[in-house]
Amino acid sequence: MARPAIKPLLQLVRLPNVVTAPADSLAGWLIVGGALDDPLGWLPVAGASACLYAGGMALNDWYDLEVDSLERPHRPLPSGAVAIGMAAAVGWGGLALGMALASFAGSAMLVAGLLAAAIVFYDGWAKQTRSGPWVMGVCRGLNMLMGIVAAQAPDRPAAWLGAFGFGLFVAGVTWISRSEALGGGTANLRIGIWIQRAAVMLLALALLALADPSDRAALFCGVFALTAVAYKTSAAGSRALWDPSPETVQKAVIAGVLSLVWLDAALVAAACGPLPALAVAAFWPPAFLLGRWLYVT
Repeated sequence: MARPAIKPLLQLVRLPNVVTAPADSLAGWLIVGGALDDPLGWLPVAGASACLYAGGMALNDWYDLEVDSLERPHRPLPSGAVAIGMAAAVGWGGLALGMALASFAGSAMLVAGLLAAAIVFYDGWAKQTRSGPWVMGVCRGLNMLMGIVAAQAPDRPAAWLGAFGFGLFVAGVTWISRSEALGGGTANLRIGIWIQRAAVMLLALALLALADPSDRAALFCGVFALTAVAYKTSAAGSRALWDPSPETVQKAVIAGVLSLVWLDAALVAAACGPLPALAVAAFWPPAFLLGRWLYVT
């Protein structure tokens, strides 16, 4: 049997997005007191995040094969570049491997199981309904929560608020993407933009609650990163409102997706300082560079 080309497989799992997923769980780990010099603590959940995301993306296209055959025939499955059985193996195998890795991080295994269930629920049913963006937001919120739970630190309500705000931001990005995928005009765009703005406000509250008031440098870095994300995504959304073409909407979606690492970094900067935030931000360059080669949405 001929081996599939590597690029279609990487495209199937949306590799640029996969690279952003570990930043969520690492951020969750750090903002509740986990340490970077404890890789046996955070590497399992970071790996679990990547595997669960990759598996979810493969299953997304596996479930969508019939629709994509009509609307997106160039994609890896309808074009025949990746076999259907291979996509199923990558999808279900990714979810199983993600949960297995999370089992090395104690209670994170439970969150990973909930995340895997939410992924299957989204891919198999919710994606086609108005609940889809909210379910997608739950998925990314649980991804950050996996790191929070893995740290087994004293409860910090601000960290849970951060995970909620992060998930809400992702729900906004997903609403925006529907203006491209479902031809929703500007209605879905407006909903998504306002959800993103509400999410940024919640993240600002979480950031301030996580920050040490005496560490002004850490607080400045966190506020700066969050402000930059708010400006970047708001500008991209405004351009899409003026010109709701598929290309412009897609750019707004890409801006939102690639901003997720910086939201993670903003929370970490406020809670832990600039150096741990740089460790989280290090996931952005490969995601950005891969995004120039592989599509994100």
